[in-house]
Amino acid sequence: MIPVGKYLRLLCLVALLLVSCSVVVRPGKKLEEVARDYAQRLRWMDFVAASRYLDESYRQDFLQQFQALKGLHMVDVRIESIDYRPEKNGAETSLVLEYYQLPSATVRSYRLHQQWSYEGGDRYHFGTWQIATPFPAFP
Repeated sequence: MIPVGKYLRLLCLVALLLVSCSVVVRPGKKLEEVARDYAQRLRWMDFVAASRYLDESYRQDFLQQFQALKGLHMVDVRIESIDYRPEKNGAETSLVLEYYQLPSATVRSYRLHQQWSYEGGDRYHFGTWQIATPFPAFP
């Protein structure tokens, strides 16, 4: 006869094995998290952290562009849409940036469309999402 404590541990081990075998990576879900963090970095004007989401070849231009803008204040950055395209290992996001630039107090809107690409990863391991297009000239 198996003692109840050992039976319970065995049952927990079997349940854990079944759950761990069913974990499958969902790149689309990860993209939502990454895109929200990117938007938040832009909103907080943490351009160094936001630049890490761009392909390495575009980072320096992105940083120079925002360092040159004096008196810039972000009011809001919100994601309008995320169009995940698994067949292309990519996605397109649309964001709206609301900002003002001193000495003006007029809040302006800027719509931003960006292409993302998913690199690496497989069914059980996450890859990385990066913005695959340069950041357009900010007004």
